[in-house]
Amino acid sequence: MILKIYNDNQTISQYVINKALFYDKNYVNKISYINSSNKENNALNIFTSYYSNSKLILFDGTNKSISKKLTSLNIKAFEEKKNDDNIFNDYDFSFLLFTSGTTGNPLGALKTKENILSEISTLSKLFSKHKIKRIITTVPFIHFYGFLLGLMYPLINDIDIVLKEHFLPNDLLNLIDDYSLVITTPLYIKSLNRINTSKNLSKSIFLSSTAPLSLDVIREFRGKFSTSIIQLFGSTETGGIAYKYNDDTLWSILDSVKVNVNKKNELKVQSKFVSHTLYEEEFVHTKGLIQTFDYVELFKNKFKLLGRSSQIFKLAGKRYSTVQIENILENVKDIKKALVTVSSQTNELRGECLNIIIESKKDFLLKDIKKILQDELSNIKFSINLKIVSTIPSTLMGKKIMI
Repeated sequence: MILKIYNDNQTISQYVINKALFYDKNYVNKISYINSSNKENNALNIFTSYYSNSKLILFDGTNKSISKKLTSLNIKAFEEKKNDDNIFNDYDFSFLLFTSGTTGNPLGALKTKENILSEISTLSKLFSKHKIKRIITTVPFIHFYGFLLGLMYPLINDIDIVLKEHFLPNDLLNLIDDYSLVITTPLYIKSLNRINTSKNLSKSIFLSSTAPLSLDVIREFRGKFSTSIIQLFGSTETGGIAYKYNDDTLWSILDSVKVNVNKKNELKVQSKFVSHTLYEEEFVHTKGLIQTFDYVELFKNKFKLLGRSSQIFKLAGKRYSTVQIENILENVKDIKKALVTVSSQTNELRGECLNIIIESKKDFLLKDIKKILQDELSNIKFSINLKIVSTIPSTLMGKKIMI
């Protein structure tokens, strides 16, 4: 396997990746900390840790809440594991990754090699018909999605990896060759839609995660680049759950994943990919089953994702998702990003209010936003708090952060 890095100074770095070159006895059974500093260094350190059977902790060094959580974990205990102390067997792991914290406090997910290899086996079958020869990834490796698909999937399948520390949309387009699998995010898909250049990418495929793509965005992208998009739905703690191919409306459940719903129609997930141990304020054992807050309509081997339960609201007796509202607004000229949340109004006749933040250089009025939404969702009345900002910040994965 070859790892090729296109540097910002126009030079190219190249590495042959195998156990003989990356095994280091000093790493064996030790803890390796890898933060968000540099993609090239991260990749090389991850390969060394993997081949040396080190326990790997991936984290965003700029996230103070994660740094505090690492301190409270007392990681040294993992290195001081004793044969007669069974408690450490319960918390054994090969990889520890953290959720972004955009929907709450960051959660630590302990992953075993079985978790990772089981999921890669399933995804390999999903991608098998595409004859993939190289992986191009824009996603940071400190996040589970980037780590699993950007590094571990090509490592296990002996597929070359192409990296660039800072991918602009044109950079990405120039590097895509036939039989490439591009691991990216909705942010890059939307950015590629905005550039004037087009290219025939019919022999390559894109895989997007972290947030759903609207059908309009997908159809525009496919029309412009003659390619296909697979969307992967999952989380750090559950691993992959389901996928959508191109303009599918329903999510297809991945092989070996079992799903169900609770009384609120929130998704429950059971699979070999699920972390058996999680850490927030204390260690919690999942037994391979996690109750999510994702509100779904379940069909045979498929489901419709309406959003997280905290993102669902009712208007005129019908359920809507804040993600749906964001997609409507982001399709409007002069609106670059939209972030929508729901809050309760106990003293109002309408019990819920939409808090809408818009990133735009244009000064939209409240009546403009109401008109846009009413045109798309019929003539229903919204209670809205509107804020126009120059920038909506986002994480390294492109997830929007509340300001």
